[in-house]
Amino acid sequence: HVNFVIGGDGPMRVALEQMRENCLLQDRVEMLGHVKHQDVRDVLTRGHIYLNCSLTEAFCIAILEAASCGLLVVSTKVGGVPEVMPSHMIKYAPPDAKEMVEVLAH
Repeated sequence: HVNFVIGGDGPMRVALEQMRENCLLQDRVEMLGHVKHQDVRDVLTRGHIYLNCSLTEAFCIAILEAASCGLLVVSTKVGGVPEVMPSHMIKYAPPDAKEMVEVLAH
């Protein structure tokens, strides 16, 4: 059983909310909206895994924050992400939903 906590107010928020409604996942997907900087640690420590599904990324401070809170970081290998995290602190997955699930399963 997996629950998701999604923070942020980006352009995909409406699409994610619609998907949550269409798939009847309201009880498993929590949409937080904007998270104040001082609240980021409290949100991150609620979880076990930080999943970064970005297709482009220059420097992902969020994966550093997640790792510093003890979360397993799983990310696409894009942009500056490989330069940010030591390889023993991150698992890489292709930007494909099925392959991300496979990486999470191991």
